[in-house]
Amino acid sequence: MASALRRCTACLHPYRPVTLRCSGRAASSSSKSKREEPEPRHIDEDIDEFDDVLGELHRRRKKMDAKRNRTGGDFVDFLRVTVRGGKGGAGTAAFLPTKRGLGPPSGGNGGPGGSVYLETSPLVTSLTSVSNRLIGGQGGHGAGNLRHGRRGDDITVVVPVGTVIREIGREGEAEKTGRENDDLGLSREERHKRTQERWFVQHPTLQPNEREMAEAEGTCRRAGRWSRPTPSFEQEPALEMDISAPLTAPVLLARGGAGGLGNPHFVSGHNRHPRLASRGVLPPTRTFEFELKLLADVGLVGLPNAGKSTLLRALTGRRAEVANYAFTTLHPQIGVVRVLEDGSWAAEQQGPVEETEQEREFDALAREVGEYVPLGRASRDRKRTERTRFSVSDNPGLLARASENYGLGHSFLRSIERSLALAYVMDGRRPDPAADMRVLRAELEAYKAGLAGRARVIALNKTDELPEDEIESKVAALRATVEEFGDNAEVLVISAKFGTGVDRVVHLLADAVDAARPKPTVKEEKPEEIVEKAEVEELF
Repeated sequence: MASALRRCTACLHPYRPVTLRCSGRAASSSSKSKREEPEPRHIDEDIDEFDDVLGELHRRRKKMDAKRNRTGGDFVDFLRVTVRGGKGGAGTAAFLPTKRGLGPPSGGNGGPGGSVYLETSPLVTSLTSVSNRLIGGQGGHGAGNLRHGRRGDDITVVVPVGTVIREIGREGEAEKTGRENDDLGLSREERHKRTQERWFVQHPTLQPNEREMAEAEGTCRRAGRWSRPTPSFEQEPALEMDISAPLTAPVLLARGGAGGLGNPHFVSGHNRHPRLASRGVLPPTRTFEFELKLLADVGLVGLPNAGKSTLLRALTGRRAEVANYAFTTLHPQIGVVRVLEDGSWAAEQQGPVEETEQEREFDALAREVGEYVPLGRASRDRKRTERTRFSVSDNPGLLARASENYGLGHSFLRSIERSLALAYVMDGRRPDPAADMRVLRAELEAYKAGLAGRARVIALNKTDELPEDEIESKVAALRATVEEFGDNAEVLVISAKFGTGVDRVVHLLADAVDAARPKPTVKEEKPEEIVEKAEVEELF
């Protein structure tokens, strides 16, 4: 006991109570704590040298995934979902009781399975609430005295506007059963017998003969309650939807299976008392890809730790997470810029943007002394009218080879695919912002042709501590790069933290969004319609 206590005291914290049970575990935990991860290497974002650090990128991606899980996984923009309608309930083989023996058949039909529907909601901004398996409710079984089973419960899945849905797979019960029969090596007769056992429900005490089962099989085939192959994508095209506007009615993703037939359906001229019923239909299983592409008007593009979240706060007043390290933003954040007629915007900042951790410390200290004041809403002066508004998305930092899904990869790129205009946010403290811009532009073009051409602003950020000659040389290099590719973008020098040059960013993006938005079409009236309106007005 003494030796165990000494080991425990050596490996645990000196102020923690010592117990005999923890002696073995303490040594193992101590050995694990000694194995520290190696320090991360510096990554040069140059695409030519990126092949040497793919292992480092994989390690960073694991850390990002772990951080997402630790924060609750509050944003999901891609899911692979299995969808199937509910299975139909089974029919029943029953008879009405009489004094002379078997009465007329009275088995009820099975209820149909529930279906799966799709709806949109403006309150939903992520695919977090969507389950990986969507299966409709099973229909109820029939009962005697012609009592039919209840219908299965329908399922409605709610997705945000901007979701793209693609059907990528489809498999039915017939294909699964065929594979199982092949694996078991069953003969033709054994396969047919197994199929009959799948589809028929026999009376608990009365056994049907072969002729009765053959006639019942024909009845089930004619009614569509028998095994049949699932239509391929050539026979029935795959479901593809690009939800760019709210849905006015639910969309059917998977229909529920039909219910089984009760024994009254199998009455024939020579068989007045059928002793079997059929089971319900199991619908095919469909596999969908749900991909959320945000509908923000402007997307902020930049390398990690370039100051995109700080710029979002300066533009919109949204309290995005701000910190001085890479990958602070792990999922897109959207804010709205309201531009007024006098040239200002509603969320124009009154002071420097502080890091989020410092703000939390200030708030905690203010609560302790009783001086905490919560943030109020943005003021809405009725005398100042609004000229336009546009939404801005702060996206995760882009890395080289993101088009091949490295780093956050496609998770970042799909969030700006629908943006009407882009703003490159360049870190002015880096040695060559022009080379960084080439990396960003190459990745956007590799992901989707023409996407890099939507850039309207090249913002050289974090310039408040740089000398004038260094700023001028970097601006000249950026302008030369813009002219080289023929982009319609303006290079600006800003400091998102202190608000320097942000007003010019607001007006350039507002003009770009207004120019890119589709104009409302005015219906031209035909001459005969004008004459008819004039005649109606004369009547009144």
